Amino acid sequence: MNIRNKIHLFSTVWLLLISLAINTSIYFLFYKITTNDNLNHVRLQAETTAAAVKSATSHTNVSDILKARLPLDGMIRVVNEDSHSIMTITKETEFTELTPTFKNSQTVELKSINKIQYAIASFPVIWSDGSIVMLEVTESLASTYNSLKILKLVLTVASLVVLIPSFLAGRMLSNIILKPINSMIETMEEIQRKCIFKRIELKTQSKDELYKLGSTFNKMMDILAKNFEKQQQFVSDASHELKTPLTIIESYASMLKRWGMNDHNLLEESVEAIYSEAVRMQEMTKQMLMLANHDAEWNLDIKEVNLVSLSKETSKLIKNVYDQNISVYARYDRVIASADEQKMKQLLFILLDNALKYSTSSIELHVGYENDHVFLTVKDHGIGIPKEDIPHIFDRFYRVDKARNRETGGAGLGLAIAKRIVDSHRGNIDVVSKEGEGTSFTVTLPK
Repeated sequence: MNIRNKIHLFSTVWLLLISLAINTSIYFLFYKITTNDNLNHVRLQAETTAAAVKSATSHTNVSDILKARLPLDGMIRVVNEDSHSIMTITKETEFTELTPTFKNSQTVELKSINKIQYAIASFPVIWSDGSIVMLEVTESLASTYNSLKILKLVLTVASLVVLIPSFLAGRMLSNIILKPINSMIETMEEIQRKCIFKRIELKTQSKDELYKLGSTFNKMMDILAKNFEKQQQFVSDASHELKTPLTIIESYASMLKRWGMNDHNLLEESVEAIYSEAVRMQEMTKQMLMLANHDAEWNLDIKEVNLVSLSKETSKLIKNVYDQNISVYARYDRVIASADEQKMKQLLFILLDNALKYSTSSIELHVGYENDHVFLTVKDHGIGIPKEDIPHIFDRFYRVDKARNRETGGAGLGLAIAKRIVDSHRGNIDVVSKEGEGTSFTVTLPK
């Protein structure tokens, strides 16, 4: 059963049950009220009639009193102790079918004869001869029950009148609810069929859950489309970057195949070129695989890391390789951050290596606290980065033409990896640079 039919069935059955419960309660409430009113009316009439009979002086006067107090659709009779009627006043013959029964106490009750309800009140009185008799006042409730039948019919018709529009309203509601869902299903099927990213058209800007559902779907499509474009761009850039070393290796291998065995200089040059390009391809592949992994797959080993000692250790290693001065500035001996030590060491390698490639003067590494964060800043006094290129330096394979070339700039993946490391630690990385004066990269991390 689909959702539309479920909504119809649930709304209809639920409304029907509610209508039945309400209408049944209304009917029995009116039944109880009208029945009690009739019983009280007959009881009161029996009491007043009995009082009038007590004051009567003769048999004739009693008959006149009973006739004067006869209900419009009823009967008054006097029953002796032998349960025989000694006086009956009525205009309808069917009342005589009621069997008289003597009762020596005041009572009021309902009786049903031939599917007709009667209200009967009994009241004991002293008759003119000194004996105790029972004054019985009976009134038919046929008119009352006819009114209740009419009420039952009205409630039934009212239920149908309410149920039919409600059923139609339920259909309209299900259409309103399911329209964006059906639109989403059609869009998904079209995406699956045509292998495209398509948004749902939202005509109204309501604030209900259905609009939010469609809006969320569109945002998800935007993210998927953006990630797909990035993937395509990544594959394109990777192919482009790998094309050059592969062409170089192929060319030198071809020369070796033709003349290399007889030319020692060509052999040495070819082997060196092939080895150099292979190493570059290996490093580039390693970096691309690292970037391709999701953040959750990095398996960060978070613990307390002293950034001061880590910075000094890393600077010493790089200084020995490049033979260039790196100065570490820290106000405290210990600057503690919650981080993965190896990833932070890799981050320092990337930033320091990047600074050393484009600066011949001393490199400054500042470490310390700032508000609720720890920071480290790598500052060089090199050629700097043009202002228009700064927003793109963390993009994969991006190089600044003036500052990055194949001899010094690598594949353009280092800063992209640095950005991923910082993001995985819920930190920020900012860059300030001016051409001809230098560049500084500042990383801020939670304590």
